[in-house]
Amino acid sequence: MNVSSELTPSKNSMPTSVYFSSGDERTFQYDEDLPNLPVPPLQQTLDRYLYWVRPHVTDEEFETTKDLVRKFESGVGKELQEMLLAHASQKKNWLEDWWLHYAYLTVREPLLPTMNTAGPHPLNLSLWKPSFEKALTYGALYLWGFLDFNLAVQEQRLKPQKTNEGKPLSMKQFRWVFNCTRIPGQGADSLYTTWKTKDEGDCPLHLVVLCHGHIWTMYPWDSAGKPLSAPELEVQLRHIRETSDDLGPGPGISVLTCDTRENWAQNRDWLKSLTLNNMKNLEHIETSMFVFVLDDTAPENFNQLIWEGLCGDTTNRWADKSLSAILTRNGYGVMNNDHTPYDAMVSVMLGHYQHLMLEDIEGQWTGPAEIREFPMPILLNFDLDAKLVAAISSAKETSLSYINNICAKSLFFTEYGKDFMKPYKLHPDAFVQMSLQLAYWRLHGRPAPTYETASTRQFHAGRTETMRSCTAESVDWVQTMLNPKAKTAEKRRKLVAAVDCHNRLMKECQKNEGIDRHMLGLYIVALESGMDIPDLFLDPSFTKSGGGGNFVLSTSTVGYTPVFGGVAAMIPNGYGCFYSMVSDRLNFFITSFKASEETSVEAFSEALSLSLCDMQQVLVVPTSSL
Repeated sequence: MNVSSELTPSKNSMPTSVYFSSGDERTFQYDEDLPNLPVPPLQQTLDRYLYWVRPHVTDEEFETTKDLVRKFESGVGKELQEMLLAHASQKKNWLEDWWLHYAYLTVREPLLPTMNTAGPHPLNLSLWKPSFEKALTYGALYLWGFLDFNLAVQEQRLKPQKTNEGKPLSMKQFRWVFNCTRIPGQGADSLYTTWKTKDEGDCPLHLVVLCHGHIWTMYPWDSAGKPLSAPELEVQLRHIRETSDDLGPGPGISVLTCDTRENWAQNRDWLKSLTLNNMKNLEHIETSMFVFVLDDTAPENFNQLIWEGLCGDTTNRWADKSLSAILTRNGYGVMNNDHTPYDAMVSVMLGHYQHLMLEDIEGQWTGPAEIREFPMPILLNFDLDAKLVAAISSAKETSLSYINNICAKSLFFTEYGKDFMKPYKLHPDAFVQMSLQLAYWRLHGRPAPTYETASTRQFHAGRTETMRSCTAESVDWVQTMLNPKAKTAEKRRKLVAAVDCHNRLMKECQKNEGIDRHMLGLYIVALESGMDIPDLFLDPSFTKSGGGGNFVLSTSTVGYTPVFGGVAAMIPNGYGCFYSMVSDRLNFFITSFKASEETSVEAFSEALSLSLCDMQQVLVVPTSSL
């Protein structure tokens, strides 16, 4: 069984032109013409709710839930559905503002590591081997890739993404990658963006660099509006690194952004009130393109790297920024992004764009070697009083209590990749989802309420719906796989049935015909109307099956490129498992919480590898011998 935490390069490669427009299409040109997000029929949602609840409850609990569902359907549910339809008739996307507010902006825990996503740069697996000597050279190219991507989006040179059938997908989330910040508030945060396309006008183009507890600003563009060359950027980064090291550890004020949102809101207001200098510095940071981090850490392997990306030194993170790029002292690159304004597919596209561009030049600068004269970066100094010094110390303690509870592991399964599944006509994503079901049952002896991301970007400002991967069909297949008396033919037949079921349901969810977003809408209508919360949402079966964000397995595919990443698990006794699938391997990013006595990323990784091998054996047996 070929499994590793480190890896050799993948055979996957694509020309960078896959992301560039031919000139006939512009990045955002279809966004306003996409269809409105639909509201599913109430009976359809409730029938599917019962279907997805069934694997997780007893017979008695299920009968109680069925009774509640039918009462809801004929009673208050009908009224709530009418109110939701009335709300939806006034909007192109009835969920957009609610989703942003209730799923993200009202979360009061620290963004890092509970809300932010992380993903290592795939070039670290191939052309960029860890190196203290080359770290800033890598970092300059890494930074250059972000600048180039921002320019491409501003000039709308990225192809609008489309479905396999050629239907345009919403590109709106790409407007929130750069020049975007989450502003803390009492009770709820807000998003603040100054980004514009070139056609819409000018926007700030400065960059913030964090290093050794210090905060710097730099302007990485020449007079023609083009990014500085990689050698020129390296000079700027080296100045920041060497000067910061000479200064010694800075005050680490950025750790305040990694505190609880209520604490940070109060401390931010106090910080602004102290001096005009503080107010200007905050505005400068919050309007910046993004944050580039020169970290003090030197991870020894990918497991340490993904933990640094997801957690890391919080005195060297500005968690509010939509995009942060981190460079370790030994040359590893890893992104950390606020999940609030955009989903992982945006980060994946950005990472893949960079990867292809840098791979094309073999990871080395091939442009002009001349280093022109440009102003050096400027150190930003805040005015702190005793209250803020104490707040920084308190924020460090709070942040450490969260990040030290995170376990993160990378798994590179190299026995096979997505190409193995093609001859058997099994969709790679559904196949991997079944392996997760089998792995969890192996460890815990029961089915896991499972969240998988389903994209609804075919609709105006669409984001996601929940695909609940644990179904009656997947449970039947898992039980058969673990039955020593079951024949291989039966295991294969039920695997195909479970995969086909998953594919069918995924397509429905992508049409916004899952259940979770619809039920959330009904819940919010009741909440905002001052009505009593319906008993359906208070039923133990609702939570036991994953409702209200209680999914034991939080999963998502991040596509079919070498780019991968992940987030923290959704609940204390759960797992996060995120994966990319390339021709010859499967890349996993697995998380759990140390405080849980039930979960272990190491045990889950082993169970997952074993499950993938068992599935292979079921398929490779010749049909004639079954």
